[in-house]
Amino acid sequence: MSDRDIDALAGEYVLGLTEPEESERIERALSTDHALAQAIAAWRERLSPLDEVADRVEPSAVLWERIRTGIGQRAVVARTPRKRVLSAMWHNLGFWRGSALAGALASFVLAMGLGAMLLRPGPAPVVVAILEAADSTPGAIVEAYADGSVLLRPLTDIDVPEGKILQVWTLWDRGVGPVPLGLLDAAHEARMNAQGQPVPQPRQLYEITLEPAGGSPTGKPTGPVLYKGLATQPL
Repeated sequence: MSDRDIDALAGEYVLGLTEPEESERIERALSTDHALAQAIAAWRERLSPLDEVADRVEPSAVLWERIRTGIGQRAVVARTPRKRVLSAMWHNLGFWRGSALAGALASFVLAMGLGAMLLRPGPAPVVVAILEAADSTPGAIVEAYADGSVLLRPLTDIDVPEGKILQVWTLWDRGVGPVPLGLLDAAHEARMNAQGQPVPQPRQLYEITLEPAGGSPTGKPTGPVLYKGLATQPL
């Protein structure tokens, strides 16, 4: 088993995602498989901040079934051994590489965002991006759809001084440069239109800047970047 496979298995075990038989097999192997034991310890340390701040909530059987059904419909590689959600999250998303708390918060945000997408009727987004501040604090989720619409979901309040406005941008080609998506006078959920642009792609940049009232006078970002993030495909 490769290091990546061990890491994915350890993460699933710590989060309680392994089947009972597999959990028992892992527990029996801990005394002899030192690589697995170290990976489990690392995942427990990585996610320990969530234990300190989150109250335990037991999902209903109906909710679990809907989540399982949604994951089964979307996980193209679900049956490939060890090529799992946690492995993809750890190796593809940069915010996991920050502090332990930033990583734990990001994993929580992703889990909540995935659950919301699975339970919400209608088409699934093509890509999803977690927009973060400079200190890796998640500030918003962007969901971009094949029809050209973009949904922004703020995760925190954003201070907008008088005479200023929030402007949302995307960048898929440095030759084209940042393209404006919409304006917000405050942090609230908003759907924006990106029709005429290419279909959103993984690694496409999304960001929120603070601009003069009415938006950037140049058509390109002029104010400070408050939050930014790269898109990834929902698993």
